[in-house]
Amino acid sequence: MTCLDTSPLDTAGLDSTVVTAANPAELSPLEAAIMDLCNALHEARLEGSGATAEIERDLFELLERYEESGADDHPNPAWAIPNQRALALSAAGRLDQAIDTELIALQHADNPRRLEISLGNLAERCIKLHRYDEAVAWFLEAQRVAPGRTPILITGAQALCLAGFRDQADAIFATLLDSSDQLQPGTELDAYLRFETRLSRLADELPSLRRLLDAWQRVQASAPGGEAST
Repeated sequence: MTCLDTSPLDTAGLDSTVVTAANPAELSPLEAAIMDLCNALHEARLEGSGATAEIERDLFELLERYEESGADDHPNPAWAIPNQRALALSAAGRLDQAIDTELIALQHADNPRRLEISLGNLAERCIKLHRYDEAVAWFLEAQRVAPGRTPILITGAQALCLAGFRDQADAIFATLLDSSDQLQPGTELDAYLRFETRLSRLADELPSLRRLLDAWQRVQASAPGGEAST
Protein backbone atom coordinates (compact mmCIF):
# COMPACT_ATOMS: atom_id res chain seq x y z
CA MET A 1 0.00 0.00 0.00
CA THR A 2 1.50 3.33 -1.03
CA CYS A 3 -1.08 5.99 -0.24
CA LEU A 4 -0.12 9.46 0.89
CA ASP A 5 -2.56 11.80 2.57
CA THR A 6 -2.46 15.39 1.44
CA SER A 7 -4.78 18.10 2.47
CA PRO A 8 -5.78 23.31 5.21
CA LEU A 9 -3.51 26.19 5.36
CA ASP A 10 -4.74 28.55 8.05
CA THR A 11 -8.41 28.75 7.12
CA ALA A 12 -11.02 26.03 6.67
CA GLY A 13 -11.64 27.15 3.09
CA LEU A 14 -8.22 25.92 1.97
CA ASP A 15 -8.73 22.23 2.67
CA SER A 16 -7.30 19.92 0.02
CA THR A 17 -8.93 16.71 -1.06
CA VAL A 18 -6.40 14.32 -2.53
CA VAL A 19 -5.07 10.98 -1.36
CA THR A 20 -2.57 9.72 -3.91
CA ALA A 21 -0.69 6.53 -4.70
CA ALA A 22 2.70 6.59 -6.40
CA ASN A 23 1.76 3.46 -8.32
CA PRO A 24 -1.98 2.64 -8.24
CA ALA A 25 -1.20 -0.83 -9.60
CA GLU A 26 0.42 -1.63 -6.25
CA LEU A 27 -2.88 -1.17 -4.41
CA SER A 28 -5.05 -4.11 -3.51
CA PRO A 29 -8.73 -3.84 -4.50
CA LEU A 30 -9.72 -2.90 -0.94
CA GLU A 31 -6.91 -0.34 -0.66
CA ALA A 32 -7.96 1.28 -3.93
CA ALA A 33 -11.56 1.45 -2.73
CA ILE A 34 -10.47 2.97 0.60
CA MET A 35 -8.44 5.60 -1.25
CA ASP A 36 -11.43 6.49 -3.42
CA LEU A 37 -13.75 6.80 -0.40
CA CYS A 38 -11.19 8.92 1.49
CA ASN A 39 -11.11 11.34 -1.44
CA ALA A 40 -14.90 11.30 -1.67
CA LEU A 41 -15.18 12.04 2.05
CA HIS A 42 -12.65 14.89 1.85
CA GLU A 43 -14.68 16.34 -1.03
CA ALA A 44 -18.02 15.93 0.72
CA ARG A 45 -16.76 17.58 3.92
CA LEU A 46 -15.25 20.45 1.94
CA GLU A 47 -18.52 21.07 0.11
CA GLY A 48 -20.73 20.52 3.16
CA SER A 49 -22.50 17.73 1.31
CA GLY A 50 -25.44 15.92 2.83
CA ALA A 51 -23.78 12.68 1.72
CA THR A 52 -20.92 13.07 4.21
CA ALA A 53 -22.33 10.78 6.89
CA GLU A 54 -23.14 8.02 4.40
CA ILE A 55 -19.69 8.17 2.80
CA GLU A 56 -18.01 8.07 6.21
CA ARG A 57 -20.09 5.04 7.22
CA ASP A 58 -19.20 3.25 3.99
CA LEU A 59 -15.52 4.08 4.46
CA PHE A 60 -15.27 2.69 7.97
CA GLU A 61 -17.26 -0.41 7.03
CA LEU A 62 -14.78 -1.01 4.22
CA LEU A 63 -11.93 -0.42 6.63
CA GLU A 64 -13.32 -3.11 8.93
CA ARG A 65 -13.37 -5.54 6.00
CA TYR A 66 -9.77 -4.62 5.25
CA GLU A 67 -8.69 -5.24 8.82
CA GLU A 68 -10.63 -8.51 9.06
CA SER A 69 -8.93 -9.70 5.87
CA GLY A 70 -5.50 -9.21 7.43
CA ALA A 71 -4.86 -6.12 5.29
CA ASP A 72 -5.95 -7.77 2.05
CA ASP A 73 -2.80 -9.94 1.88
CA HIS A 74 -0.47 -6.98 2.46
CA PRO A 75 3.08 -8.19 3.24
CA ASN A 76 3.20 -6.03 6.38
CA PRO A 77 -0.29 -5.80 7.93
CA ALA A 78 1.14 -4.39 11.19
CA TRP A 79 2.00 -1.25 9.20
CA ALA A 80 -0.77 -1.30 6.61
CA ILE A 81 -3.75 -1.55 8.97
CA PRO A 82 -2.95 1.53 11.09
CA ASN A 83 -1.81 3.40 7.97
CA GLN A 84 -5.18 2.77 6.31
CA ARG A 85 -7.12 3.61 9.47
CA ALA A 86 -5.17 6.86 9.80
CA LEU A 87 -6.11 7.78 6.22
CA ALA A 88 -9.78 7.23 7.05
CA LEU A 89 -9.58 9.17 10.32
CA SER A 90 -7.93 12.07 8.52
CA ALA A 91 -10.59 12.07 5.83
CA ALA A 92 -13.21 12.19 8.60
CA GLY A 93 -11.49 15.21 10.17
CA ARG A 94 -10.31 13.33 13.26
CA LEU A 95 -6.75 14.55 12.88
CA ASP A 96 -5.38 13.95 16.38
CA GLN A 97 -6.54 10.34 16.18
CA ALA A 98 -5.06 10.07 12.69
CA ILE A 99 -1.67 11.21 13.97
CA ASP A 100 -1.76 8.80 16.92
CA THR A 101 -2.69 5.96 14.59
CA GLU A 102 -0.02 6.83 12.02
CA LEU A 103 2.56 6.83 14.80
CA ILE A 104 1.63 3.18 15.39
CA ALA A 105 2.15 2.50 11.69
CA LEU A 106 5.51 4.28 11.82
CA GLN A 107 6.73 1.83 14.45
CA HIS A 108 6.16 -1.00 11.95
CA ALA A 109 7.48 0.73 8.81
CA ASP A 110 10.04 -1.83 7.69
CA ASN A 111 11.40 -0.25 4.51
CA PRO A 112 12.18 3.25 3.21
CA ARG A 113 8.98 3.51 1.18
CA ARG A 114 6.73 2.83 4.18
CA LEU A 115 8.79 5.19 6.31
CA GLU A 116 8.37 7.86 3.64
CA ILE A 117 4.61 7.40 3.54
CA SER A 118 4.11 7.53 7.31
CA LEU A 119 6.46 10.46 7.83
CA GLY A 120 4.85 12.39 4.97
CA ASN A 121 1.40 11.74 6.35
CA LEU A 122 2.46 12.95 9.79
CA ALA A 123 3.82 16.16 8.27
CA GLU A 124 0.62 16.74 6.31
CA ARG A 125 -1.67 16.22 9.31
CA CYS A 126 0.42 18.55 11.46
CA ILE A 127 -0.05 21.19 8.74
CA LYS A 128 -3.81 20.68 8.95
CA LEU A 129 -3.65 21.24 12.71
CA HIS A 130 -1.49 24.37 12.22
CA ARG A 131 1.39 22.65 14.03
CA TYR A 132 3.83 23.92 11.46
CA ASP A 133 7.09 23.45 13.37
CA GLU A 134 6.19 19.80 13.95
CA ALA A 135 5.30 19.47 10.28
CA VAL A 136 8.75 20.79 9.32
CA ALA A 137 10.41 18.31 11.69
CA TRP A 138 8.53 15.37 10.15
CA PHE A 139 9.37 16.67 6.66
CA LEU A 140 13.09 16.83 7.45
CA GLU A 141 12.99 13.26 8.72
CA ALA A 142 11.11 12.14 5.62
CA GLN A 143 13.58 13.93 3.38
CA ARG A 144 16.44 12.01 4.95
CA VAL A 145 14.63 8.76 4.13
CA ALA A 146 13.42 9.73 0.65
CA PRO A 147 15.30 12.73 -0.76
CA GLY A 148 13.83 14.15 -3.93
CA ARG A 149 10.45 12.45 -3.71
CA THR A 150 7.75 14.74 -5.09
CA PRO A 151 5.09 14.21 -2.38
CA ILE A 152 7.63 14.85 0.38
CA LEU A 153 9.01 17.95 -1.33
CA ILE A 154 5.56 19.47 -1.88
CA THR A 155 4.40 18.76 1.67
CA GLY A 156 7.68 20.00 3.11
CA ALA A 157 7.67 23.20 1.07
CA GLN A 158 4.19 24.00 2.34
CA ALA A 159 5.22 23.30 5.93
CA LEU A 160 8.28 25.54 5.57
CA CYS A 161 6.24 28.38 4.08
CA LEU A 162 3.60 28.20 6.77
CA ALA A 163 6.29 28.06 9.47
CA GLY A 164 7.74 31.30 8.09
CA PHE A 165 10.63 29.91 6.01
CA ARG A 166 9.43 31.26 2.68
CA ASP A 167 12.81 31.41 0.95
CA GLN A 168 13.49 27.76 1.70
CA ALA A 169 10.00 26.82 0.55
CA ASP A 170 10.38 28.75 -2.67
CA ALA A 171 13.72 27.06 -3.34
CA ILE A 172 12.04 23.65 -3.23
CA PHE A 173 9.43 24.69 -5.78
CA ALA A 174 12.25 26.09 -7.94
CA THR A 175 13.81 22.61 -8.09
CA LEU A 176 10.49 21.19 -9.29
CA LEU A 177 10.54 23.63 -12.21
CA ASP A 178 13.34 21.47 -13.63
CA SER A 179 11.00 18.45 -13.73
CA SER A 180 9.03 19.36 -16.84
CA ASP A 181 8.34 15.70 -17.61
CA GLN A 182 6.54 15.46 -14.27
CA LEU A 183 4.03 18.12 -15.33
CA GLN A 184 2.37 15.69 -17.71
CA PRO A 185 -1.08 14.27 -16.88
CA GLY A 186 -1.07 11.24 -14.63
CA THR A 187 2.10 12.01 -12.66
CA GLU A 188 2.31 12.57 -8.90
CA LEU A 189 3.19 16.23 -9.44
CA ASP A 190 0.19 16.63 -11.74
CA ALA A 191 -2.10 15.19 -9.04
CA TYR A 192 -0.81 17.60 -6.40
CA LEU A 193 -0.99 20.66 -8.66
CA ARG A 194 -4.46 19.67 -9.79
CA PHE A 195 -6.07 18.85 -6.44
CA GLU A 196 -4.01 20.45 -3.64
CA THR A 197 -6.10 23.59 -3.17
CA ARG A 198 -3.64 25.04 -0.66
CA LEU A 199 -1.01 25.50 -3.37
CA SER A 200 -2.90 28.13 -5.34
CA ARG A 201 -3.12 30.30 -2.20
CA LEU A 202 0.54 29.86 -1.29
CA ALA A 203 1.53 30.82 -4.84
CA ASP A 204 0.78 34.46 -3.97
CA GLU A 205 3.80 34.34 -1.62
CA LEU A 206 6.08 31.95 -3.51
CA PRO A 207 7.20 33.08 -6.99
CA SER A 208 8.63 29.70 -7.96
CA LEU A 209 5.37 27.98 -7.07
CA ARG A 210 3.49 30.51 -9.22
CA ARG A 211 5.84 29.76 -12.13
CA LEU A 212 5.39 26.04 -11.54
CA LEU A 213 1.60 26.34 -11.62
CA ASP A 214 1.77 28.48 -14.76
CA ALA A 215 4.03 25.93 -16.48
CA TRP A 216 1.71 23.10 -15.45
CA GLN A 217 -1.31 24.96 -16.83
CA ARG A 218 0.45 25.41 -20.17
CA VAL A 219 1.27 21.70 -20.34
CA GLN A 220 -2.29 20.73 -19.47
CA ALA A 221 -3.77 23.14 -22.00
CA SER A 222 -1.59 21.70 -24.77
CA ALA A 223 -2.39 18.06 -23.94
CA PRO A 224 -5.03 16.36 -26.14
CA GLY A 225 -8.38 17.37 -24.70
CA GLY A 226 -6.52 18.98 -21.84
CA GLU A 227 -7.75 21.80 -19.67
CA ALA A 228 -6.13 22.94 -16.43
CA SER A 229 -7.67 24.63 -13.44
CA THR A 230 -6.29 25.73 -10.06
